[in-house]
Parts: sequence; structure tokens; C-alpha cells
Amino acid sequence: MRFGIVGAGGIGGFLAARLMAGGEDVALLARGAHLEAIKSNGLRILDPDGDITVHPEIGADASVLGAPDVIVLAVKGHQLEDAISQIAPVVGADTRVVPFQNGVDAPEMVARAFGSDHAWMGTARVFANITAPGEITRYGAPKSFTFGTLDGAQKDPQLVETQRRWRAAGIDAPSHDDVRVELWTKFVIFNVASSLTAATRQRFGVLRQHPETVELAKRLLSEGIAVAHASGVPLPDEVFDTVLDGFMNVWPAEGWTSTAHDITQGRALEIDYTCGAVARRGRALGVDVTASETIYAVLSPWKKGVP
Repeated sequence: MRFGIVGAGGIGGFLAARLMAGGEDVALLARGAHLEAIKSNGLRILDPDGDITVHPEIGADASVLGAPDVIVLAVKGHQLEDAISQIAPVVGADTRVVPFQNGVDAPEMVARAFGSDHAWMGTARVFANITAPGEITRYGAPKSFTFGTLDGAQKDPQLVETQRRWRAAGIDAPSHDDVRVELWTKFVIFNVASSLTAATRQRFGVLRQHPETVELAKRLLSEGIAVAHASGVPLPDEVFDTVLDGFMNVWPAEGWTSTAHDITQGRALEIDYTCGAVARRGRALGVDVTASETIYAVLSPWKKGVP
């Protein structure tokens, strides 16, 4: 199989490197200084499980992807429409497109562009960022990538084979009864993690030391779960306790989210697809989303980069 990966950041770069290290055929779409550094010196992953350097096929135009069996969209939410337009010429009759965005809108956007038969839904749980041109650092657990068809199933033969190959390359690609639940659980998690790390510019180890930020985490978590239930997504009862335990005890102390990394670097933020989406959906459904609305308002001046 041939994998085309659009975006060489924490998700796309990590996947590309691990797949290549496992012997898979991978092409990577990137841009700017990161692209030039990878062309010159390769893509380096600094990882607690062992550092690796790979030299992928890489370019700034979708033609570098060739004729991929699976295209991974690993760009930010606000870059997704452009990425979908960019890959249109290389989406063939048997190509599957899986978006790994922080939110729940991406699978529907892919399906509108290419048809539901071409669209998968995906959710990534990994704390990794570009730390220098050509270099990505992953900060401890977790590192899982769950994907399924739009009905939440994992029965498509091409999907099953993709899972097998990813696992053989050392990538955690879990089985799940309903990937929709996993997608929305990640959405709920990100409303906590992204909102708090970006708004405070602090990492998890600092946030869990302060009762005020812990209480805010609980509020954001409760709001996300309420919006999921109001949307008809059957999140299990234990989601609140599981996510709160992750925040307090599991997420790496030195970790933070891509949103926090972006705001400290003066980059545009994907908040319309994270806390903004919780606020928007909650208002439409009559759910109290005051905390999410407040975080969105606080971050809004930075939505397009440095004000």
C-alpha cells in the first residue's frame, strides 16, 4: 500500500516516520522551512521509545503523493478545506481519505468533497510538536490512532489491512466497537486540554497543581460531554472520570497541545473546531457552555495569529 500524508507536524510527521521505519511506502506533503529541512537532512523524531530519522518522498504539491491507497489529512482544522482541494487530483477510485483533526467536523467535510465511500473518520491521541525545522518531539504517552468508516465500523477490508500494516510498524491502531464514540471522546478531551494549555500558556504539570484550573477542567469536560449526549452520541458514563484521571495523573507533565504550541509561536489557531465548536453546538442544542464560550472569547484575538 502507498500512504500519502498531508502535513508533517506532530501527527503527520510522527506517522510518516513510524510507517517508513516499518518499511511502508510513504509520501509526505509539507511546506516552508520544515519542508526544506526534511529535504536536506531528513525527518527526525525525538521519541521516548527511541529516536529515528527517515528520508521520505516529500514536496509542497500533491503530485508528490502519486497514486495513494490511503491519504492522511494531518493539517489543522482551519487548513482542512485547502488540503481537501489540494488532494482532489490524486484521489482515485479506490483511495480512502482519513482526517486526523481536533474536532468532529472533518469526516463530514471529506465525505462532501469525495463521497462517503472515500471518507473515513479518525482520531489521534499523541502529544507531539515540531520543535525545530525537520524535527518533531513526542512527549510520552499516549500515541494511538483510531479510524473507521463513517458509521463508526472497522470492517472495510482496506481499513483492516491499513490497521494491520500500521500495527506492524509499531503504531497503536486500536479496534473499537464504534469509532464515533472515540472521535467524540477525543473532542471532549481536547476541549479540556487545548482550552487550558492555550489560554494559560502552561503545561499539564502546572495546570493540575492549581485548584482553579482543575475546577475549570471539570467544567470544560462536563460541557463537552453534555454536548455529545445532546447530539445523540452515546458516550459511556465513565468518560468523565477517565478523562479527569488522565488530566490529573496520566498526561505527561511536560506535555501540552498543538493549540498552546501555536499560540506561543504566533500562529493561527483552530479554535473554531475545538472550544468554538463546543460553544457553537452547545448554544444550538440549548446546553450551558459558558466555560467553553469564555475560553473561545479569550483566545479569539489570536485566532488568525498575533493580533
